[in-house]
Amino acid sequence: MCLAVPMKIIEIKGDEAVVELEGFQKEINISLMEDIKIGEYVMVHAGFAIQRVDASEIEATLEVLKEYSRKMDSIR
Repeated sequence: MCLAVPMKIIEIKGDEAVVELEGFQKEINISLMEDIKIGEYVMVHAGFAIQRVDASEIEATLEVLKEYSRKMDSIR
């Protein structure tokens, strides 16, 4: 199964960026996308930004991911 996670761009260094989600930070590659700006949200998959995400969609997306995580925990 493939999973992309929405994360906020907090720093840009050339083709690399630092993204953040609920306190977790990660360095990713942004070379697949043009005109990325600090403060934007992107979907991150396998260490690459693959799509912009509207900030208004983030809360709903995160809730789905949290529910999925809870269900996976309950079947272990």
